[in-house]
Amino acid sequence: MIAPWLFDNPILIKHIRSRLRRAQAMSLALVVVVICLCLLWAAFQGRGEFLKTGNLFVTFFCLQGLALHLIGMGQVSSSIGQVNDSGVLDFHRISPLSPTTTTLGFLLGAPIREYFAALLVVPFSLFAATVGKPGFFGFVATGLVLLSATLLFHLLALTAGLLAPRGKTRGTNIGLTMIVIFCSMSYANVAQGIPIPGLLSAFPSVLEALNWNDPRALAIANWPTFFGLELPLCVQSLIYQWPLIVFLAIPVVRRMRSAEAALYSKSTAVAFLATISLLNMGGIIGHKNLKPEWVIPSLLYLNLFTSLFITLAITPSLSTFHNHLRRAHKHKLSRPSVWTDESSNRAAVLLLAVLTFALVQCVELFVPKAPGAVPAGGDFLIPTITAVATIAYFGFAAQYFAIRLGPKGKIALTMFLFFVWLVPLILGALCSATLGGDAGKMVAAVSPVWGIASHSPVALGTSCVLTVLFGICLLREEARLWASIHSEATTPLTEAESAWQ
Repeated sequence: MIAPWLFDNPILIKHIRSRLRRAQAMSLALVVVVICLCLLWAAFQGRGEFLKTGNLFVTFFCLQGLALHLIGMGQVSSSIGQVNDSGVLDFHRISPLSPTTTTLGFLLGAPIREYFAALLVVPFSLFAATVGKPGFFGFVATGLVLLSATLLFHLLALTAGLLAPRGKTRGTNIGLTMIVIFCSMSYANVAQGIPIPGLLSAFPSVLEALNWNDPRALAIANWPTFFGLELPLCVQSLIYQWPLIVFLAIPVVRRMRSAEAALYSKSTAVAFLATISLLNMGGIIGHKNLKPEWVIPSLLYLNLFTSLFITLAITPSLSTFHNHLRRAHKHKLSRPSVWTDESSNRAAVLLLAVLTFALVQCVELFVPKAPGAVPAGGDFLIPTITAVATIAYFGFAAQYFAIRLGPKGKIALTMFLFFVWLVPLILGALCSATLGGDAGKMVAAVSPVWGIASHSPVALGTSCVLTVLFGICLLREEARLWASIHSEATTPLTEAESAWQ
């Protein structure tokens, strides 16, 4: 049988039988077809202008996007969340199904009703595209991007559903909806050389398809490029979406295999950030109208928050790290490995910081600065080192609190970020309102949220001091645990323990 992981998938078949019963499917088909017929009748009543300009096609496209992206994402996260909360997911983990088969079962089965609704709209959308704009080629191009974006967002929903606390699926769905809306509204950043997150949605491809036969619009538009190549936006969207699809599928498959598995291995985490940096450079290098003075800070913030997410995904807990030390001692290693899933995150965190520094250096090398556009406070060295040091001390702090405080480490990390990142912003705003001058800016610069954008030496000094401090604390804590493992192994047994063994 061709692709048994799809056509012989019990999870997929279960969702089809439960969400596409005959009565439900017929009712849904009747509602969707009636709505499409009403829109088509209204377009012809307006002398066909609504049809010829492509507005009817956009309406049908938005209906498909609403069903697949917003409603479909909610179904995916809710479905995996309920199975995870009830414990049924543990049964799937020990079943003969492979983790990939289980992932595809939830990924394609949970939103099966939304896929059916979008499929019903396809004939009407094809008619609107061929009679008016954007034509058959535009219909195919936007359809491919829509399906690719759907797979990307559904994988994001699957990951969020697996990680969401019990009973918190509704809040997860709201957050996912905001992400989709934010990506769809970021087309202006795409035109200015920041492809992510705008090209992760299908909206830029739709705008391109509507102006496909208008050379004047293409000449006026600030055309995004990929390493200087003026590729169609539909192609560029696929280039940016599929690597992220792969890196979002990895943690889902790992968690389908084991509930205790880290979301990423150390090497995969570094490759993830390297891929995002390379894709961002593709939109920057060769761009005609680029302003490095605001593009580089944007890239620093993007790499910073991406690195924070990756760091949390690879930071082991106290029990996991302790078992790693015991295993290293059992195999008589002189020192524990720093590159396995259970090891400390410090080696991977340093590589994440180095990648961020290398990204800015490449952008400065290939993108010349405009005359007189050098930001106040010098070049980009201060904000770059600030961002790099912030990535480092956040990773060191996350690992230190995890192995020092155990389950309470997350609370300690949250409080640390509150006092170092949020409180300076509040105090800075109060100082600016009461004292005036630069006092408020200096206080707010302690937080990297403001310090990176302001090119402040205060942010640079604070981040470097915290990096050294947490680096020393982490090394000492790891050495203490390693010494305790040795002492446990060398402590002589008592008479009772010897008799029991």
